[in-house]
Amino acid sequence: MKDFFKQKKKLLLVVMLMVVTLTGCSVPRGQNGKTYVDSIITIKEETVARKNVDFEKGSKAEKLYKDLKPDERITIKPTTFSDAMDEGWFHGIIVYPIAQLINWVANFTDAGIGIIAATFLIQLLIFLFSIKSQVANQRMQALQPEMQKIQAKYAGRTDDRSKMAQAQEMQALYSKYKINPFGTLLITFIQFPVILGMYQATMRAYSVVTGSFAGINLAKTPIEGLKEGQIAFGVIFILMVLFQLLSFKMPQWLQEHRKKKQHVKEKKYAEPKKQPGMMGSMNMMMYMSTAMIAIFAINWPLGMSFYWLVNSIVRVGQNLLIHKCFIKD
Repeated sequence: MKDFFKQKKKLLLVVMLMVVTLTGCSVPRGQNGKTYVDSIITIKEETVARKNVDFEKGSKAEKLYKDLKPDERITIKPTTFSDAMDEGWFHGIIVYPIAQLINWVANFTDAGIGIIAATFLIQLLIFLFSIKSQVANQRMQALQPEMQKIQAKYAGRTDDRSKMAQAQEMQALYSKYKINPFGTLLITFIQFPVILGMYQATMRAYSVVTGSFAGINLAKTPIEGLKEGQIAFGVIFILMVLFQLLSFKMPQWLQEHRKKKQHVKEKKYAEPKKQPGMMGSMNMMMYMSTAMIAIFAINWPLGMSFYWLVNSIVRVGQNLLIHKCFIKD
């Protein structure tokens, strides 16, 4: 019973962390996908074309610049740490430094390299602090057949004795594979503010709003680029969707490869008809989240698709590294 309440406290902490984070952040772009001019973060004074930004309804910027022609320029003053903190702790501590890192790297190369450098650095830090969690996530794939067996065994049995027996068998299964599901959730959601901060920083960094990668304009949407006959926009968008799916499926495929290599034969246990099981739910979430990202990204500046592509490639690499170096059984 003591362990139960400890786990409940961890879950409550996770929920509170998510609520605080979501409350502390805001949406820095309009419905057209373009960043609000007041939300752009820059190292020094810069200018931006009116056509590349949007304005919050009723804001001072809208009153000042709404009558500008698309190619006319708007001057943006340098963003200070104090300015970012005025927006809230989330912007000052997480979004601001990441956005300025992207801007700083972009000064020597371009916006695409800035996104790549910042993404690799952030993902490396997350990886170092969450190796156990990511290893546990891959181990979760190994216990799926046994978990399904337990679910099938107690399917339709709703009495308290059966529920308790099922819970005990599930706990024994987690102990066998040395997995603490609540601990894994806690570590996973601690990463949530940083990942969200990286996404917001990519939207707000001046170098991304106005920049390019290898000559490809990151401010244009994939639709706009394709209409102009620029195939690179479609390539980046399609690669983003594919690698997003690959990053989700990789742990499952690696586990299947491991079993095949070790000649592990397991019986396939039927899952309860009305309970699709954890794997089915995970697959559904994977396809839905990827579809949502694709729907939004097709009409958002290419910089967003490029960020999701780089982020997914890094996650695929992390999964391969964990599989090779940390999963021994």
